[in-house]
Amino acid sequence: MKLQTVQARPVPPLSRRRVLQALASGVALTLLPGCGDDAHSDGSSGTATEPSTGGRFLHGVASGDPLADAVILWTRVTPDNATAESADCHWSLYTDAALRDRVAEGAMPALAAHDWCVKLDVGGLAPDRHYWYRFRSGAHVSPVGRTRTAPQGEIDALRLAFVTCGDYSRGFFHAYRRVAEREDLAVVVHLGDYLYESGRNDVRAHDPPHELLSLDDYRRRYAQYRSDADLQSLHAAHPMIWIWDDHEIVNDAWKDGADNHDPQTEGDYLLRRATAAQVAHEWLPIRSPSADEPTRIYRRFAFGDLVELIAIDARHVGRDAPVPANSLFGAELPVHRHSGAITDPARQILGVEQEAWLLDALATTPARWRLIANQVIFSPLVVLGAPRALGTSLYLSADKWDGFPAARDRVLAGIRATRNVVIFTGDAHESYAFDVTDDPNNPASYGRFSGEGAAAAEFVAPSITSRGDAEPLASLSGVLDAVAAGAEQLLGVTNPHLKFFENTRNGYVYAEVDANRLVAEFWHVPRVREPTADQTLAARFEVQDGRPGVVRL
Repeated sequence: MKLQTVQARPVPPLSRRRVLQALASGVALTLLPGCGDDAHSDGSSGTATEPSTGGRFLHGVASGDPLADAVILWTRVTPDNATAESADCHWSLYTDAALRDRVAEGAMPALAAHDWCVKLDVGGLAPDRHYWYRFRSGAHVSPVGRTRTAPQGEIDALRLAFVTCGDYSRGFFHAYRRVAEREDLAVVVHLGDYLYESGRNDVRAHDPPHELLSLDDYRRRYAQYRSDADLQSLHAAHPMIWIWDDHEIVNDAWKDGADNHDPQTEGDYLLRRATAAQVAHEWLPIRSPSADEPTRIYRRFAFGDLVELIAIDARHVGRDAPVPANSLFGAELPVHRHSGAITDPARQILGVEQEAWLLDALATTPARWRLIANQVIFSPLVVLGAPRALGTSLYLSADKWDGFPAARDRVLAGIRATRNVVIFTGDAHESYAFDVTDDPNNPASYGRFSGEGAAAAEFVAPSITSRGDAEPLASLSGVLDAVAAGAEQLLGVTNPHLKFFENTRNGYVYAEVDANRLVAEFWHVPRVREPTADQTLAARFEVQDGRPGVVRL
């Protein structure tokens, strides 16, 4: 059959030099296909090179950032000739799993300058349709991937999965495999911490075995993660929308630094951030929304008239440095009060530009449901609660939105001005369901049992592996369940808006949306230290159209 006309273009790679220029000066950048740190626009280094070669596909295939008419396709070629600077790579796109109805094809070289990663943006596609794709290099053929474009116009329902925090060293990625096995998903949303930069070597040894600093370090770590069969199965089955959290760069990061980065021994933080950003863009199927802002990853996705997914960056682009901890009798507290510098209205977690963008997205989308993909817990979480005006509540973590109360107030005002907002969050390594409200311990503002006063709902996904296994012996599972239930009751006393909490299991969140309601399910796996195919439905909630807040089913 004659091939359809589609538009396929290389996705411009990032260069550390260009990222650093953008971070340091704000000068507008133009990213050209083939640009690398030392590469010419044709992908060459400007010196004599080895002939092009073929190569194997050891890291699978992937797709991402689906639009109604376009999707990103990705693979990586491991060259047969290690001294070559490029490898031939051809791609084909089909409308059937048997690979008989080919509708598009093309060629794009894999370049050593880009770590042999191939990423292209294929447009001109039909909405809400599955496509199958594969790559070829020399005599080698890649695994087959399946992707799906976003729906357009009126749709009845949408199904998504939310995943976060996959630490290779903590255990096995079988929760990813369970998501891959779901046939009904439109997209998988990764809420950050796709990989970990640490030198931890626990259940599985990290490569390299030390904390990541160099370009080669980050590339080797991505290569290791993408060699995992469970993660490969996820990418081959569904398109992914990804946002970063801190561990893609370094733990507890903000726009100018990180708690776990020492400039005296680890060098310039902005160079490290630029290096990590370059490698993330090489290895992940992400479409940069602005060539002039290569580290901007916040973006919007429309799924027909039903859902707008608003993916934000609450970690890197605009986050201010943490304020000093509160003290009591000269001792620093592990918790904090909302007083002093932490309440400064000028403090930002998103940055002025992104915050305005988010408020505009909430206000202007025509979709019935507004889903926010968010890195850190948005809802207040306290160990000692009181009406907000008293200023005596003790908050658990200033790394979350609790550390930026004025910024949260502004966003919450925008949420209250619209309807049907549901926040999906990563980072915490625990499962939570919240009614979103700004003063949960004030009965005049929020009703513990009625849910009156809630502005939105928040679901915090469990980690894929980062929680680790709390149980050294399977026989302890009943004890752990009792401990988890006790912890939920304790937190529930001081956090009346908290409707579910579980802190011993890894897993993911599955969500189904229609015109009348959103249903969110917490799926847990029993262990990660050894492979298992088991999973259990831990809790199920609904958010009703026009009625913010969560209801347990």
